Amino acid sequence: MTTRTGQTTNDIPVVAALIAGVGAQVVDDAAYIVFPPTVMLAWLSGLLAIALTAGAARIITRSRTCATVARTGLAVGVVSAGVGLLIGGFGLIAIILAGVTVVAGVAGAVAGRKELTS
Repeated sequence: MTTRTGQTTNDIPVVAALIAGVGAQVVDDAAYIVFPPTVMLAWLSGLLAIALTAGAARIITRSRTCATVARTGLAVGVVSAGVGLLIGGFGLIAIILAGVTVVAGVAGAVAGRKELTS
């Protein structure tokens, strides 16, 4: 039996994942308020949220190693997808975009890393 005395490399930053997931979904909506001409790009809203999710997962996992990278990316993707479904509804396209958002969270976290094993 092992005891945990401090933060290990397998801990997922829960608060950061929540903030990143929610932020990725609402930043594009906030852009419409701050910069009104972006409303012309409203049809790209889902793709923008997916890209922001991947970017947020990448930023959060900068100092992480091993399996924590993929787990954190998954957490960001799931939170972002869940918030997106709550905001946009549970239509077919929204569900498809939610699945892509989860994959984008993991992909954004692990893409371009030289080594993920310990």
